[in-house]
Amino acid sequence: MRGRSGPVYLVVDGHPAHKANAVKSLIKEMEGRLELHFLPPYAPDLNPDEFVWAYMKTNGVSKKPLRKNESLKERVQSDLATIKGNRRLVKSFFGAESVAYTND
Repeated sequence: MRGRSGPVYLVVDGHPAHKANAVKSLIKEMEGRLELHFLPPYAPDLNPDEFVWAYMKTNGVSKKPLRKNESLKERVQSDLATIKGNRRLVKSFFGAESVAYTND
C-alpha cells in the first residue's frame, strides 16, 4: 500500500471472514486507503478465484497422482505456488468477460 496515490479496492465474496470485526477495524484504520467490494451471493462467474480452482481441477491436482507420503494440502500449495509464479496465467484469470470489472 506504500507509495499508492489512491485507495486499494478488494473484491471479495461473502465469506464470513471478510465481514469479521477484525476486518472492519482494519478497514476503518486504513482511513479510506482500503475498500472492500462484495460480490453478490453465489456468483462464481464473477469471482476470479473460481477460474483458479477450475484451472487447478483440469491442470493440477487431478492430473497426477499424489506421491508417496505427499498430502493433498502439500500438492495444492505446490500447484498454487506454480500458478503464482506464472504471471501470464494469473492475468488470464482476469481476462474473462464476466470479470472485466476487475480491470477498470
